[in-house]
Amino acid sequence: MITQDNFKSFLLSLGFEQNRDVLSKHFLHPEGMLKVDFNKKQLIYPEDHGLIINERQTCNFSQNENFVVFKCVDRLLAKGYKPEHIELEPKWKVGHGASGGRADILVKNQQGKPMLIIECKTAGKEFEKA
Repeated sequence: MITQDNFKSFLLSLGFEQNRDVLSKHFLHPEGMLKVDFNKKQLIYPEDHGLIINERQTCNFSQNENFVVFKCVDRLLAKGYKPEHIELEPKWKVGHGASGGRADILVKNQQGKPMLIIECKTAGKEFEKA
């Protein structure tokens, strides 16, 4: 399981480069850069290039699941998805009067229509429960 204790070595194994307390990774398309600031304990996504974050709680070290979401976005960018096609913590409205819910990641197609919903889980109990 990815935890705060092994997150830095995990990122280095994925090709992230370290500059003091910040690890970063560039992708084929220049707008796809991910960063992690270990001093501030922040996960930094390419919002300035269109990636949407609806709930900021996914951008810190407070839950191990945040590391899984970060890794998933890493894989999407590595596969060639652009930041503007990725949305974190999108809200869903279902039925009349229902409260709806949230997913971890929404991937949109070229026309901006939902194409893929990803729900991330940590290894172990949380994954087995899901």
